Amino acid sequence: MRLRIDPDIVIRECDHVYPPREDSLLLIKSMDVSKDVRVLDMGCGTGIVGLHCAKAGAMLTSVDINPFAVGCTRDNASKNGLNIDVILSDLFLDIEGDFDIIAFNPPYLPDTIGGDIERSWAGGEDGVRVLERFLKDAPRHLTHGGRMYVLLSTLMKDAPLQCVLSQFVRDRLLAQKMFFEEIWVESLRLP
Repeated sequence: MRLRIDPDIVIRECDHVYPPREDSLLLIKSMDVSKDVRVLDMGCGTGIVGLHCAKAGAMLTSVDINPFAVGCTRDNASKNGLNIDVILSDLFLDIEGDFDIIAFNPPYLPDTIGGDIERSWAGGEDGVRVLERFLKDAPRHLTHGGRMYVLLSTLMKDAPLQCVLSQFVRDRLLAQKMFFEEIWVESLRLP
């Protein structure tokens, strides 16, 4: 069942953590999550995506490289009475196990990485570097028949983006035009 934005989920924004924006909300609305599936929320930020999955009954693991985001997600899960395993990790470095669903709103702006907050949006000079690293390791953590939901943007350079996505079966889901870009979510699975 597709998730909907739940107005009862309370999200506290935190210093040095990427706040929920249109991209996070679009990712949530694109996801099909059912009870008891194992979900990995990569780059959790405030935890908004994972909290929606957990409220739908998923068994959730949230991950971020930013220690402020890890603390923020833990606080938001506690405030909402939701049980989430939150791990500090650079992508899959400290992640074990398999997941039915992996969700990722990657840093995609073509820019280099600076501090904690820049790390949440800077995707390298072509906007694809972090996604490329993620997709290199993600298949090893995906159950047979599992899927990934990734948010993409027209700000990412097209040739490198198409190259890193070429190994997957792709389904374009929801899209949203913004002032200076279009963002969309794709479901990816192994052939």
